[in-house]
Amino acid sequence: MKVNMNIIAGGTDDMLDDILSATRTVRKEMKNSFESIEIEPLQKMDICLCFSGNISKYYPESGIYQARYYSKTKKFMAYVHFSSNEWSSNKKESVSKFLKMYNDYLLELSDIIKMKMAKHKSDFDNKCYEDIIQLPAFINE
Repeated sequence: MKVNMNIIAGGTDDMLDDILSATRTVRKEMKNSFESIEIEPLQKMDICLCFSGNISKYYPESGIYQARYYSKTKKFMAYVHFSSNEWSSNKKESVSKFLKMYNDYLLELSDIIKMKMAKHKSDFDNKCYEDIIQLPAFINE
């Protein structure tokens, strides 16, 4: 299964530098971990991570937005937004909070994908997906 993770960062918050570094590490781990996994009705997953700044006007609070499953292309797409008010002045604490929040959102996506695919009469192996998300690389940097 192919996983794409795009990043949109708005503003010039210094805190974002460390969080974006952690994001790139997670993106690399996700690509590697999902590369060898085959889930027949889901061939591709696109996740767009949105961080603070000007993007906040589109997504008022942290969460998952615009989750969609495209049955013809076997693709799932979602936006995951992190509001700028999530981060403290402690960089290590903020990165840790980001990793925890993102892990929780990835697990939440499992239920959303399963529900969306059920509408198209496709079965989603959420156990396999969740096992990969529970790997230490996704929880700790």
